[in-house]
Amino acid sequence: MKILFVIASYRFMDREYTIPKNALLEKGAECITASTVKGTCYGMHGELVESDLTIDEVNADDYDGIIIAGGIGCQDELWRNEKLIDIVNKIGTKGKLAAAICLAPMILGEAGLLAGKKATTFDTPACHRVLELDKATVVSDNVVRDGNIVTAKGPFDAEEFTKEILNVLY
Repeated sequence: MKILFVIASYRFMDREYTIPKNALLEKGAECITASTVKGTCYGMHGELVESDLTIDEVNADDYDGIIIAGGIGCQDELWRNEKLIDIVNKIGTKGKLAAAICLAPMILGEAGLLAGKKATTFDTPACHRVLELDKATVVSDNVVRDGNIVTAKGPFDAEEFTKEILNVLY
């Protein structure tokens, strides 16, 4: 199993990346990390991660699922990244795992995956507005699974988010 993790190059939310990645590595999954840059990426709480490739280098067909971490950098770098939105669409429309937490569910919405689906997000008016414009049914649960799509509110939900990801994959 090969899973694509996507993080912002600066100010991604550490726990939202490390907790699901470590759980998948324990299960034997191959985890590849992509960002807007290749090389060192900086978490909001000091985590340093080496991205394996840039988003522009990703071939969606190579992956069994995608997990996007949130954090302030997600909004700054990833929300309007057309290549990432295309990758998410290609993975999600094939029924593969599409998971996003905190500020990242908006990317799933922009990719057309949340229309008519239940989803949750970091609790701000802007996040709710984007998901509603993308025709998602926004719910207040901390973690939501709708088919192969998993969304979560934030870093304190990373463990439960990870459990739902594992339920989809295994």
